[in-house]
Amino acid sequence: MYEDITIQAQAVVTELLDQAGLRPGALLVIGCSSSEMVGKRIGKGSSMDAARAAFRGIYPILQERGIHLAVQCCEHLNRALIMERAVAERKGYEIVNVMPQPHAGGSFAVTAWNAFEDPVAVETIQADA
Repeated sequence: MYEDITIQAQAVVTELLDQAGLRPGALLVIGCSSSEMVGKRIGKGSSMDAARAAFRGIYPILQERGIHLAVQCCEHLNRALIMERAVAERKGYEIVNVMPQPHAGGSFAVTAWNAFEDPVAVETIQADA
């Protein structure tokens, strides 16, 4: 099941990047529900395994293409966005003091937080896609 999620995530992000024509340095926002990935209602079945599987399919492709990732948290964190500090600072985004958890921010946001070199949360951004 999780391998399928990784493969589907790779296919979707590749198609999106090819269609959007994003260039290196662009910022892409992804918000997703790990609950829905495992067949549950949003917020009712958060799955770190599903989130990690999707992230494994997405993040390496973005890194190869030089695209920056911002991950949208759920409403429990006011839909804050998790991203690399260097990108947030370069773009002048205000950093907020929160750290996502599986049931407060979401499993995908937690996965990004754990994978990023120096993660931060920001309240608002302007992204390319």
